[in-house]
Amino acid sequence: MCNHTANVSTSASSLDALTTATAASTPYSSSSSSSASARAHSWLNRVSLGVIALSAILSAGSATLLSTPEAQAALLYDQNGSQFSVFGQVQAAFVNEYAYQDMAYTTDSSDNNIYARARIGLAGRTQITNGLDAIMMAQWNTSSSNEKEDLPLDRTEYMFAGIDAYQYGTLIMGRGDGAYYTVAGATDIFNIIEGHASDYYILGDQRPSQIMYSLRALSWDLKLSYMFATNALGDTPLRAKRGMGASVSTKFGENITFAYGIDYTDFRYADDNRAASEHFFAPMLQADNRTYHDALAKAQSQHVGDKTEYGAALSYGVLGQGFYGALVVGATKYAYMNHHLYTVDSALNYTFANGMGVSLGYGYKGYDGQSVISELSCGASYQINAAFKVFAEAQWDLNGHAAEFYGETMARELNLGENKYVLGAEFNF
Repeated sequence: MCNHTANVSTSASSLDALTTATAASTPYSSSSSSSASARAHSWLNRVSLGVIALSAILSAGSATLLSTPEAQAALLYDQNGSQFSVFGQVQAAFVNEYAYQDMAYTTDSSDNNIYARARIGLAGRTQITNGLDAIMMAQWNTSSSNEKEDLPLDRTEYMFAGIDAYQYGTLIMGRGDGAYYTVAGATDIFNIIEGHASDYYILGDQRPSQIMYSLRALSWDLKLSYMFATNALGDTPLRAKRGMGASVSTKFGENITFAYGIDYTDFRYADDNRAASEHFFAPMLQADNRTYHDALAKAQSQHVGDKTEYGAALSYGVLGQGFYGALVVGATKYAYMNHHLYTVDSALNYTFANGMGVSLGYGYKGYDGQSVISELSCGASYQINAAFKVFAEAQWDLNGHAAEFYGETMARELNLGENKYVLGAEFNF
């Protein structure tokens, strides 16, 4: 999971942030309900109401995006029914090798390093007619150690456009979170450190080539997403014929949020990556008491497979406002594997009125009684003023067996089963 958390809301993703922001600044907007995704892409959810509303519309997970002290953004244009804003974040941190990978999305690092990265985002909305708006959002990431000198904005995290019909829902197309993020994102509460329990993140944080419909009615949030054929699925060699997701969430009272979702991916092999894909599945198939030779033969002989993940999230409170807690449970079935992967992910946070916050999380993924992932994470942060905060985070592997399940090469690529620590600062605008 690529961390984009923010100490702001119980549930948020790019779409929700966009929706909330724009909706808040429009007289005919409908009220938004919160869902079970906690992360809200840290800096993204701290933007001004205009940007927050716009982002809320466009992301996969649902969120209670609040106007917090951290809300920062520049509303560049607001005339004749059109709005355009820019927002961003700069982080700098002292990290060890494996935290460096979480922050830099690369395995090329040495132990104990200083790493800095910046994110920049654009959000826009324009009225087509009464009750119908066109919307867009784009967000890029760049780093202080970028080797691609000709690509200063080297990682696209979000890029989509669509229409917001308010009470009739929102439809967007492009790159963003899948609908299942409403569930998986409930425990994503750290600034840098990533959790790995949910199998949703194995294929990357955001989904490319996607269309998503989002509807909020009364106290319910519904999201449906469809991903077209793509060659880019996170740090894996896998490709997809198609992907589909659905989630629904609702609130009980003021503080309790429940969400349920399902995520499906139909894989495909291509001539130029078939061998890599076969070697991705071989260690996993070996977990079914096969020798590696038999597992590889099985991977080479099988037809293109699929995976289905389903799960539920229960959360309490609003991240960044007093107590917040979340629990996510899920199960994943890969074709040709004899058993399900079962996951449990939990997160606790308490943020004091003076801006001090403490966080704790535990994630577990198991297969046929064996621990694949078992990790404990903790963190502390202090919001010095509306734009600037400092933080410290750490994660410890508790005798998980990721390398035995995914293979040593893929476990390293996915940064699984490693101890990590971070000491950093963050500026939001």
